[in-house]
Amino acid sequence: MYVPITDDGEAFYSEGFPVRFYRTDGTEWVANFQTGWTELKEIIEFEKTKNLLVVACGTCYLVNPDHTKPIEVFGVGYSDIFKANKDRLVLQDQTALTIIESDGTHWGTEKISWDGLAEIKVENNLVSGLAYNPMHDADEWVEFKYDLDTKTLTGGSYYSFENKKPWWKVW
Repeated sequence: MYVPITDDGEAFYSEGFPVRFYRTDGTEWVANFQTGWTELKEIIEFEKTKNLLVVACGTCYLVNPDHTKPIEVFGVGYSDIFKANKDRLVLQDQTALTIIESDGTHWGTEKISWDGLAEIKVENNLVSGLAYNPMHDADEWVEFKYDLDTKTLTGGSYYSFENKKPWWKVW
């Protein structure tokens, strides 16, 4: 029988993302991961740890194959994965990015977009792409760049309204 794996530890009995694990003692077990909101399914091995990253339809589970409880669960809407320098991975969701380091630790960027990222490219330590701006006066895609080493965002749509005069006035 499979072991149901969720973010809150609650058992569920619907079809999820099944994965067979092999413990270091030679035994095996099957996990049924509760899925997220996208179609992205992936299992990633790390060079510096025996932990695995299981992406179950957009939800990430950091798992040690010897244990049936995940180390950490995060996200629900990751839609794509990119490789960056220093053996990093970049996960894309609708409004921001999450960076997975080579040892499995992770951190997130600030919000880049109001509602959508597109045309993501990763070159060395620089992530670039387009961020959707659905505001009534814009409704456009805005370029952004994110430096993974300095954790600096340039462009994007989320903060584009700052430093502008308000469109309303109180009398």
